[in-house]
Amino acid sequence: MTIRMDRQPTNYRRQVPTRVVLHYWGTRGGGSLFTLFLAQHLKAAQQPIDVVLSLSDSNADIQLFRAEDINVITFDRPRLSTLLREMWALPFRLRAHADLLVSLKPDVVVFTMNSPFAWPFIYSLKRRGLKIIYVTHDAEPHPGDYAATWQRLTQDVLIRRADHIVALSGHVLKRVAEKYSTPKGRTSLIPLETIYPIKRTHLSSWRFSNEPTRLLFYGRLLPYKGLNLLSEALKPFKFQPGWQLTIAGSGPLEATIRRDFADWPQVNLELGWISNQRTNELFSSHHLLLCPYTEASQSGVIAEALSWALPSLVMPTGALPEQIGFGAAGLIARTADAHGLSQALQTVFDKPEDLVNLSHGAAKLLAERGANQGWIELVKEIGDV
Repeated sequence: MTIRMDRQPTNYRRQVPTRVVLHYWGTRGGGSLFTLFLAQHLKAAQQPIDVVLSLSDSNADIQLFRAEDINVITFDRPRLSTLLREMWALPFRLRAHADLLVSLKPDVVVFTMNSPFAWPFIYSLKRRGLKIIYVTHDAEPHPGDYAATWQRLTQDVLIRRADHIVALSGHVLKRVAEKYSTPKGRTSLIPLETIYPIKRTHLSSWRFSNEPTRLLFYGRLLPYKGLNLLSEALKPFKFQPGWQLTIAGSGPLEATIRRDFADWPQVNLELGWISNQRTNELFSSHHLLLCPYTEASQSGVIAEALSWALPSLVMPTGALPEQIGFGAAGLIARTADAHGLSQALQTVFDKPEDLVNLSHGAAKLLAERGANQGWIELVKEIGDV
């Protein structure tokens, strides 16, 4: 059993109004990015908030967290390959880590996303009297998502045991309230984009240089992402010049995507895990993000696009229209099918210069949501109760 502390805390008596632990024991992806951005957001508050991070020692982004000059406590959690032989020691590890967090006297612990062993760990923290905020990214797993039963059962525990629930979109808040009958005082809506940084404020006017319109699909390659609809919607434009598409991501549909787009000269496939550096390159070099999802809550990919003032084309599904300001920061297909998506793409190809105006709308929308003080107010309120 190994529990490591990267920076030994000194004098943890209250020096700032609120001390917050952000807990995430995943290894990478959207949960890791959300945790990093939330830490930056809280740290930058007008009255700075003391942030401590509780991370898995196998987090692939650990160097990004350490670069933030924030106290990082790592937890050596079992992997799937070692779970059977390490299971006997897990209760002790959880208790030891909980005791360590208690010793730091945090006002509140934020579970930034469901992650391995979060559900038994919340019991350890509650028994020690710590207050918990749980961030629910989705009301329930997406169709075809990874380990859907595990996600559903463990999130039920987290939602029922937490002192307060934060939803990242109105759509998810409504679904959670319906499913769990949670009272209004126990839930909050804080848009996902609230904590995302501004990386760019507008697109370049690329049309004046005769460049093609560059479309981007980015993220996990799963059935609900609508990639079958995308290939169908693009068929009328297969031999039309002036556009390019990059599909970047990993997932169980990689072989299907490779087959479906094998003979498309305009389509570039980057299948596999995408590094942070390459992600930045993709969002900064494309002109429109495509989200043909057949089911959705909010999307971290859209939030990332807003960071880059990159407009998005979304389906009328879940919180996606809400996330782009109902058209202020992108386009919404009229119908959630291949025909509706194809019609929307036609408007883009007919007037690609309109994307520049939508880019300004994306930058304005992110600035408005970035002014939201919901997280600052919530952690102070819960911590003072």
